[in-house]
Amino acid sequence: MNTPLRLFTLLSLLLGLCSAVHATQSDTLAVPSALLDGPHRLHRPFRTDSLTLGKKAFDPTEVMRYNRGRAQLPPSSHCTSITTGTPLTPDAFHILHFTVDAERWTKVKLDAPRMNRFDTFINGTSGQAGELRLRPGRTRISLILYGDSTARDTFRLALIGTNARYLRVNEAAPRKYSLDDMTFGERFYGMRLSPSGRYLLTYYNNTRLNGETTYRTVLTDLTQNRILFRREGYEHVSWMPRRDALYFTRQTDSGRQFLTIDPATMTERTLATGLPDGHLTLSPDERFLVISVSDEGPQAGALKLLFTPDDRMPNWRSRSSLFLYDIASGTTQRLTYGKESMHLTDIATDGSRLLLMRTVMSPTQSPFDRSDVFEYHLTTGRMDTLLTAQPWLRHAQYSPDARQILFTATPAAFDGIGSEVLPGQQPQGFDVRLFLYDLATRKATPLLPGFCPSVDHAEWHHADGMIYMACTDGYDRTLWRLNPKTRERIRYQLPTTLVQGFSIADTRHPRLAFYGQTGTTARDGYLTRLTERSTPKCIPFGEVSFQKAHGEVRTASCTPWQFTTTRQDTIQGFYYLPADFDATKHYPMLVYYYGGCVPTTRQLEFHYPLSVLANMGYVVLTLEPSGATGFGQEFAARHVNTWGQMSANDIIEGTKAFCAAHPFVNAKKIGCMGASYGGFMTQYLQTRTDIFAAAVSHAGISNIASYWGGGYWGYTYGETANYGSFPWNNPRLFTEQSPLFQADKIHTPLLLLHGTSDTNVPTNESQQLFTALRILGREVSYIQVDGEDHVIGDFHKRRQWQDAIMAWFAKHLQDDGTWWKDLGYE
Repeated sequence: MNTPLRLFTLLSLLLGLCSAVHATQSDTLAVPSALLDGPHRLHRPFRTDSLTLGKKAFDPTEVMRYNRGRAQLPPSSHCTSITTGTPLTPDAFHILHFTVDAERWTKVKLDAPRMNRFDTFINGTSGQAGELRLRPGRTRISLILYGDSTARDTFRLALIGTNARYLRVNEAAPRKYSLDDMTFGERFYGMRLSPSGRYLLTYYNNTRLNGETTYRTVLTDLTQNRILFRREGYEHVSWMPRRDALYFTRQTDSGRQFLTIDPATMTERTLATGLPDGHLTLSPDERFLVISVSDEGPQAGALKLLFTPDDRMPNWRSRSSLFLYDIASGTTQRLTYGKESMHLTDIATDGSRLLLMRTVMSPTQSPFDRSDVFEYHLTTGRMDTLLTAQPWLRHAQYSPDARQILFTATPAAFDGIGSEVLPGQQPQGFDVRLFLYDLATRKATPLLPGFCPSVDHAEWHHADGMIYMACTDGYDRTLWRLNPKTRERIRYQLPTTLVQGFSIADTRHPRLAFYGQTGTTARDGYLTRLTERSTPKCIPFGEVSFQKAHGEVRTASCTPWQFTTTRQDTIQGFYYLPADFDATKHYPMLVYYYGGCVPTTRQLEFHYPLSVLANMGYVVLTLEPSGATGFGQEFAARHVNTWGQMSANDIIEGTKAFCAAHPFVNAKKIGCMGASYGGFMTQYLQTRTDIFAAAVSHAGISNIASYWGGGYWGYTYGETANYGSFPWNNPRLFTEQSPLFQADKIHTPLLLLHGTSDTNVPTNESQQLFTALRILGREVSYIQVDGEDHVIGDFHKRRQWQDAIMAWFAKHLQDDGTWWKDLGYE
């Protein structure tokens, strides 16, 4: 160690700022200083007896248990700084806080030779006594110490471990965004504006340190900027269609009631009693309710003869019927009856007509699902059939004057009048467009010619006559306004690139409430007015925000990137760089993709924590390959009948092009990962290239034929992925594109992950490939997540699942297998 560095280290120790020890010097790292909360003098209780009724003697160390909540909180401004050698007051308890920054996962022993009795907390969670497991990033260590009257404790701490060289104690710089930042705390869960825009219901959820999720409901008078109520829990209330009153239902001894609340006075009024159980829809004129009631179908015994391939699914035999409840008379009558479910899609503004849809599924037709659309006239009881056996329809709603119907559907609907794909292509089933159906002429017209985004949700606004659309827009989710008369479109430039939720008031120039994310922020809500201006003034709103939650935290940067393929196509994407990025270094890289259907959105909080992984020392590249929606019809149609061919080409070319353009990437240390179809892409990529040093596939498809026949939605998803192709008429597609049939080409270390209760992609898809690669002697690991479905929903299991992914990449891309071994894996 040279003299300047020795002097700097010595100075740091003396000042208690930061400490590090070079790998060749020692594996022991001193903790030179800590923040002290205390001393808190101990008080002796008045004892009426030496034992409790349960014959327990008084334990003075219980003070640690009763004050653990204080140790779980970050240090307050009242804490003082102490350094090594500071004596601690006897007959008192103390709380000590210090931080440790780790570049890599590290396990160290906490050595405290002069402190006798203490409990340890890691980022507010109880830790194993004397042993610390530190994820990459900053960890707050808190100790609550007990000292009796004879105690002679002195602050002296050290961290001992083989990877102590990666640690820094009490770093002064703002910490990097971490997995805990992404996981815990409050966020928006929903927003609902009243029709006039005066009142706003805001829902929040909070993920606590123990993994529990709680909810809160807040009602705000926006005109007076006043909170009318704040209640713990999720209040199941909605706004009346055309006035500022809330409605809800309540179960009583006299039956199910329908009630309203006046937000100005908070008074309740009962409008109906004795309602049938089921989902209800209130008519716009508030005269009646339409209630969807589900009835169980015939039950099977020990032997079950399946009616159709989908009959294996739970509750498939249940059917829904519609009932009408007249509020004035308090009477209930059935509207629909039969073997097939009938669904209400909309009610005319004047309450005179109902728009109904029935979808019939038959495996012998292509496509399998076809819809009938009906209009029911309440005054006469007449049922008009508007459309029969129409494929590719999603949803329908009336225009404000009820003379037209707005359909959401794929480009192939209405005999393909909105299709813009190339000859020989089939429009992709997840690519959604809008069609206008005229009730007088019975003709449909496409509303969005030349429109690249895919429509996620559309609302035909009554007050201004405009259609507002939330769209998958490339790798963003944006809000648009469509004038149905002029076809003029406006894309609103909002401060969130991913609109997660929104609500629009029913007035001209309506108020908009929304919340969302960007690649570097999350948990932000706003209010604005929607006009012809494409960049409205947005005012922050809500009891949570990214600034409040993570004001000084350093997130990974997120930068758009694109490249041109050898086909001369432009492929979009974006990449994350660590918050402490150094262009002179060489970083391992992770490549993420979905691989088809829907793109990966640009967002900070994500099931796959891309930004967090970047802050762990990776460059993270996200590519939007051929087949993704949001980039135009032709681009999305590339998903059909290719099963990875074009997508893999784009990912391989894009990865190579990014490495060539960015010399800070270590091209020999590249990993890739994906889930579901993206898990299939992970497997398939390894049969096509050797550029990856490690790969992760969650719930991936290894055998297209077995998934097609075995997954709950395998053969119906096939209408999107392989329309018109079946194992008997196109066996080449089902075999040559299946990773299982190319398993001998896989040499990349591969981690397979799968929930044992996955009904979408059954576990045999991972099991088959695992078996094949073990027979071939390739490096493969297979982790089953007990009891989880296609998405890992359980909090604690999801954390372990994420740890396994991070540890796998640390082992293969950072040459450090300690985390993987600590998880108990070989």
